Amino acid sequence: MAKLRERRQLRLSVPASPPPFPHLDHPFAALPSTPPGSPVLAELEMLSVVGRGAGGTVYRARHRRTGAALAVKEMRDDGAALREAGAHLRVAAAAPDHPSVVRLHGVCVGHPVAGNRFVYLVLEYLPEGSLSDVLVRGALPEPAIAGVARCVLRGLSHLHRLGVAHGDVKPSNLLVGHRGEIKIADFGASRVVTGRDEAHHQSPGTWAYMSPEKLHPEGFGGGGGADFSGDVWSLGVVLLECHAGRFPLVAAGERPDWPALVLAVCFAAAPEVPVAASPEFGGFVRRCLEKDWRRRATVEELLGHPFVAGKPSRCARQNEWLTTFQDKTGQVNTSIYGEE
Repeated sequence: MAKLRERRQLRLSVPASPPPFPHLDHPFAALPSTPPGSPVLAELEMLSVVGRGAGGTVYRARHRRTGAALAVKEMRDDGAALREAGAHLRVAAAAPDHPSVVRLHGVCVGHPVAGNRFVYLVLEYLPEGSLSDVLVRGALPEPAIAGVARCVLRGLSHLHRLGVAHGDVKPSNLLVGHRGEIKIADFGASRVVTGRDEAHHQSPGTWAYMSPEKLHPEGFGGGGGADFSGDVWSLGVVLLECHAGRFPLVAAGERPDWPALVLAVCFAAAPEVPVAASPEFGGFVRRCLEKDWRRRATVEELLGHPFVAGKPSRCARQNEWLTTFQDKTGQVNTSIYGEE
């Protein structure tokens, strides 16, 4: 706990790369995490709520001096908030501008309100929304799914090298960047893997995307390696959802409640790959969805899989097919789908 509190004072060193707001001075280029009473929060105008959850409330905000758009996550100052802020700071200190992870600009502590103190994460704002928003429109073509997989794998590779298991890979935590790239967000269920079997009391993540060893640890075992493998399982479920256009582990129209999920994930046969899928997609997803986490593919193995390998090197370019646009009539224009 003391170490996490010390990380609040970490000064982020952002490299000299193009800022996410191209025509504006970046307001938090080297923002330290700040003590109570800091003027930093006063520089932000909260415009609207963009999301609420157990972990806190996310606002769309504007930097008053520059007009830059930002996302601000407000959390009660408790153990969960400190763990989430600590994971963000750990990742940002290693690579503040990683192309597959949502950028953290700073951590602030606000004045106490009604006896409660709040922690604020100042984050990159991505107005295009999440992969969940994209999937509302239907299934994705395989080139777009490959782009999603590639970007998420690169983000997970970065996290896992730092000893961080994300713990909650799902469509709503995969945000769409300005050029269609996918960025991993929300470290509320993340865990810093120490290699010791000790209690961390982290948020358990989302049931629907949990691996067998998380849903039924007595039956499937666990440990530090299982944390990383759990992220791979979750990615496999996400990619199946992209292909099917709906949650894939239960029948169409069935609610993915706890009993149905435990039955499907832990006791039924391995999830089926759509008949229409390519052999490359099928092979990739089957490696993600091995029920025994010790046999499941690693992130590094999957980065070399034919389904994602041999493509252009930049996620932004690979995922140009993913972004959908609306024309002046309000109809979704999907002409951008398909390789160049």
